[in-house]
Amino acid sequence: MRTSHLLLLWSTAGALASPHPQPDSQVVFAADREVPKTTLGEHVVDEAIVSALNTYSDPVAAMVSLRPETAALLAEPRLLHIRGEEKAEWMTEGDKLRLRQRGQKFVDITDHQDFYAEQAMASVSGDPNLPKLSHKGLVKPLFSQIETQRMHDVLQHMTSYYNRYYGDFHGEQSSEWLHDHIAEIISNSPFRTHISLEYFTHPFPQSSIIARFEPKVRSFSQPLTIIGAHQDSANYLFPLLPAPGADDDCSGTVSILEAFRILAENGYTPKDGPVEFHWYAAEEGGLLGSQAIARYKKEQGAKIGAMMEFDMTAFIARNATETIGFVATQADAALTNWTVNLSREYISIPAEVYELGPNAGSDYMSYTKLNYPAAFASEGNPLAGGSFPGEMDPYVHGIKDRMDVDDETGVFSIEHMARFSELAIAFVVEQAGWDNPWRNWTSLKDTTEECPITFTSTEIHHHQQDSEGWNEVQDFSDAMSGILSRDGWTSHETYDQAVSIYSQLQAIEKESSS
Repeated sequence: MRTSHLLLLWSTAGALASPHPQPDSQVVFAADREVPKTTLGEHVVDEAIVSALNTYSDPVAAMVSLRPETAALLAEPRLLHIRGEEKAEWMTEGDKLRLRQRGQKFVDITDHQDFYAEQAMASVSGDPNLPKLSHKGLVKPLFSQIETQRMHDVLQHMTSYYNRYYGDFHGEQSSEWLHDHIAEIISNSPFRTHISLEYFTHPFPQSSIIARFEPKVRSFSQPLTIIGAHQDSANYLFPLLPAPGADDDCSGTVSILEAFRILAENGYTPKDGPVEFHWYAAEEGGLLGSQAIARYKKEQGAKIGAMMEFDMTAFIARNATETIGFVATQADAALTNWTVNLSREYISIPAEVYELGPNAGSDYMSYTKLNYPAAFASEGNPLAGGSFPGEMDPYVHGIKDRMDVDDETGVFSIEHMARFSELAIAFVVEQAGWDNPWRNWTSLKDTTEECPITFTSTEIHHHQQDSEGWNEVQDFSDAMSGILSRDGWTSHETYDQAVSIYSQLQAIEKESSS
């Protein structure tokens, strides 16, 4: 099974989620022209690929000429639900290449058709979790911790791969790097922060990745909150060409990664059910990774309260208003309205609701297909001006989907991505709460003491003993009563640690109240 998919790597690049390539962003490279290069990787296209593209107008014929062993695989039947069509139809793996070149979107439901039929008869619509917004005091102070330079560095690395195609070694390699980077973030989280990390493997080389924040007490009755983005990229002209995929969807991948880092490093523990961050494989293959995960959750009987997808979060169209765009098509209406209100409460730029054609969305559709509530956040209005791609990035799925885009069409903005990181943080905390009592800061009082620490030595010693040692600064802000001076401490060193902690608490208090 794995071998066939390794051969298949040169035969498909899927569809969905983003606009089809524009004519000026995708060209067939003549043999006497300079071969294309990515911004960072300086990747050179093999001359044999250039020759095949110039010789054959049909991508399937070009593929078979380059790799004859893929002919049988390209002829394999696939059940595809094409954008705008009422029913899915049987086509072939090779037809996916042709559809992609014509800009026709589709979902590949081959592996799940019977399961979907069963669910359509058995399932009722899932109720979204729509809590009252009540955690602004916990959420807003975290926004200042977003580091755009860190986001830039991750983008720079992930776009340096030749592509992140799910059936290729490059896609497997990029997935492993992302997994290990997430593991490093988890290793820096405070003591008693319970985060698990796993590969969700597939028949093809690239794996999806799931990182999960556990509540203090696991309960199957509590809803699961999911944040998602897809990690793969593909060149829609031909899958052997470079695909840096900076906006589609390295931008969403990095936006939620930065939110994950901040929550992890602040010792986030959900109160109202677990929280999972997903980085999906093979979105460009027809939502293959997310469909497998959503089905697995359904078969487990998981109760999902809310899922939000982040796909393309970096591009700001020229002369357009910078916005957070929510796509309502095939999304849960009530959850979409809730996320719009969430964005307007927390984010400094406008939030708007837009539409797309049927089956033209992203991984969130894998959840709504199974009656799970899901929403979709993206960079702008896909139908602005009355046509696709509207205000969205025209360079996706090609060699020009890079970090350095700044031209007459618009600009790639990491600051814009940061707004989506803020949205992800707010979504998680408002959906699942925060079970760390030390996050509930109280007002600090000024005194005439040498250092005004508003909790007693007895209390902090007890807290120290319970915590098995000194922990994060915020661990001690839940035990503030009375005035603490140097008297009564077992050592001046311990008192000096408390002074340092209190000074930092004052800074946090000042920031959270501003």
